[in-house]
Amino acid sequence: IAGDHTRKVSLATPKAGGIMAFAVKTLKCMGCKAPLSGAAQQRDGRALCARCKPREREILHEKVRDVRDLEVEFNRLWTQCQRCQGSMHQDVLCTAKDCPIFYRRTKTRKDLKAAQEQMDRFAW
Repeated sequence: IAGDHTRKVSLATPKAGGIMAFAVKTLKCMGCKAPLSGAAQQRDGRALCARCKPREREILHEKVRDVRDLEVEFNRLWTQCQRCQGSMHQDVLCTAKDCPIFYRRTKTRKDLKAAQEQMDRFAW
């Protein structure tokens, strides 16, 4: 089997060249969303700016509540998928593309992972 239909053309996109050479990822304050300045704050992975530092307890409580709510939602959707599968003691192997619960469960999993990463930014 030979011919043009078997050719594979791929174009590599630069990761650090062109306009991406000027892009710099900066952390943002979890309270006011202001960019954190200073190399020490970004290196240490601080979560709050100096203005939001007095509200640290309140902001942390809000983030913990968000994570807890997402965990409850994910567990509810997971249990519903287990019921649909017929087994409450095995992992869900569902990949049904037409199931709305499948998409909500995967979106909730992604949101939960992002919320947990935000929680990890708080220095204990």
